[in-house]
Parts: sequence; structure tokens; C-alpha cells
Amino acid sequence: MKALVAFGTRYGTTARIAEIIGEELTKGGYEVDVLDLRDGAGGGVDGYDLVVLGSSVFVGKWTKEAQRFLESSAPALTERKVALFVSCSDVLFPEKVEAGRKMYLDDVAAGVPGLSPVAKGMFGGVIDFGRYNTLTKALLAGVGTKKRLRGKGIDPSQPYDFREWQEVRAWARALCP
Repeated sequence: MKALVAFGTRYGTTARIAEIIGEELTKGGYEVDVLDLRDGAGGGVDGYDLVVLGSSVFVGKWTKEAQRFLESSAPALTERKVALFVSCSDVLFPEKVEAGRKMYLDDVAAGVPGLSPVAKGMFGGVIDFGRYNTLTKALLAGVGTKKRLRGKGIDPSQPYDFREWQEVRAWARALCP
């Protein structure tokens, strides 16, 4: 059995999540390819029994690369086992989780006629204002991100990693036969 774990990322956080998913799928018996979509779309999804597609979310949207991959591979994806995941800060705010799950996973899947993901995962990421460009910092300031983080006891002047590795691993294991 072969699996493709393809992902879009802006600052690299989603890459580590994809690698962990790939490790768990390998342990579960899959031959796995992990593809950073910034490096190109690869050879498509032909030959894969399972396709896991993920993206970071920024200002309510998947990365362009992940969205393009989903659109260009749509017909083939409807014929395979597919799982979707996102990495986003909404998991820090319980009041935003269900709306985020709907917008970033359910609505994205519904945008591809015939796509029925077997699993949808919503995971945390890393917040590191020191790595962001001026535009990103301005956008986040405009939506009050730093203030909300401080309200959660998080110091936005320091990097904060809120990925839950046990959750990612368990989700990936559940994809195995």
C-alpha cells in the first residue's frame, strides 16, 4: 500500500506535522511519500491508495499550493481514500474550533464534488511573530491576535508551539488498515 502526504505551509510548521503523519503511516504498513507542495505538485496521486492533504491556515485560507493541488487532483482524489488536515491557531480558542473545522475542512471538502474524506484533522501550530514579515504582522495585529494570545496567558514576543504530537500521531494511526 502506498500513501502520499502532501502539504502546504508558510513558515514550516505544517511540514513537521506531515512528517509525523508519514512516520505513523509507515509504521502502519504504508510506503509513504511526503511532499512539500512549495516544491511542486509532484507526479499527482496516481498509484497511491491513500492521500493525506494538509495546509496551514492563514487569515481563513489554505495555502495557495495546497488549494491548487486539491483543485488539480480533484477527479483522482474522488477515487481514493483521502484525509485532510489543517494547522491553525483556532485550536487555542475553544469558541472558534467548530467554526474553523467547518470552514477549513468541511467547506474545503465540499468544494470538491464527490470528495468524501475518511478523516479530517485540525491541529495546532507555532506562533512566532519574530519570523513573520511586516504584512503578516500587520494582518495579525488588525484582527487582535496578540491581545487574544495575551488573554490566554501566551507571551506573543516569544515563539509558542501548540502542536499536540500525541493527537497528530493518534489521528494518523487511525488512517492505517
